[in-house]
Amino acid sequence: MAKKTKQAKSAIPYFQRLAQDDYIQGQLRNAASRLREASTRVRRKRGRAVEDKKLYANLREAATSLRKAGSRLQRKPAPKRRGRKAAAAAVAASGAALLLWRRKATGQPDYAVEGAGQSYAPAASTAGDGASQETPSPEPPGESTGN
Repeated sequence: MAKKTKQAKSAIPYFQRLAQDDYIQGQLRNAASRLREASTRVRRKRGRAVEDKKLYANLREAATSLRKAGSRLQRKPAPKRRGRKAAAAAVAASGAALLLWRRKATGQPDYAVEGAGQSYAPAASTAGDGASQETPSPEPPGESTGN
């Protein structure tokens, strides 16, 4: 007995939608009138009704109206969650771009090792007399000697 009451309760939203939705009512009225026309044509034509194009047009239109009403009456499907991967990729790309932009804004070269304390510059060229000139390595970002 509990199964029947559960089924009856699950049908309530369909009946409410059927009673309130004018589109569904119009489609059902259209289907009923087309089926009525088809049945009168079959009664009049009898055996020749198989070749009647108007009969088939009425049946096709009735079936289409019933399909439209049924699809409107069914529950709405859950919205698909599209674009999550694309959004995650966009967030990751913008984060990487922000890191690069900040690194360039602070003057830190791309080949710097994070956490090493200082970055290494390429070796200076040698002078003509054989003595090498050393250039001081740049100080880490954020530390300044002035003020």
